[in-house]
Amino acid sequence: MPKESTAFEELEQIDYLENAYLERVIGTYSRLIGLFLIKFSYLEHEINVAIADFIHDDAHDTGYIIIERLTVGNKIDLFYRLYLQLSALTNKKYQDRLLKIKKQLEEINSFRNNIVHANWQSLTKDRFVRTKILTDPDEGRVKFRKIKMDTELIKSKIRKIDSLINRIDNYIEKIHEVL
Repeated sequence: MPKESTAFEELEQIDYLENAYLERVIGTYSRLIGLFLIKFSYLEHEINVAIADFIHDDAHDTGYIIIERLTVGNKIDLFYRLYLQLSALTNKKYQDRLLKIKKQLEEINSFRNNIVHANWQSLTKDRFVRTKILTDPDEGRVKFRKIKMDTELIKSKIRKIDSLINRIDNYIEKIHEVL
């Protein structure tokens, strides 16, 4: 699986970006970004349903009322905390599996945030894109955090989402079998 890389770039005096490279690759990137975001919405729905089922397995309204204003990060945390209670009633391997799922959910959510908040006009030929503006606390200089965002990385994250959806389903099914 392609590895994520991070770099930093200091703001010169004026922030002017050329987007000639993006114009050449926009079709490929937009297709993959769109697919990633659609798959991520499947994953978020999976988390929503898991929470709602935990709260009341005959109807989802109570669970959806609880999660309606939560961020994805907060939903991941709630999912983990709820199912941790069940895991604690079984053995350590279910707690370990749940923790691994939580960490992977947090990782994929972080990647989604990078995709959504990236300044795509800053995409370079070496596939780095700006994802955050930072101010150096010591010198006050403005810097940009850049993440390597190549198409293989996006494809691998799409596969990771599919795998996570299956792992969540399997985990919930197994935990209920054990209890």
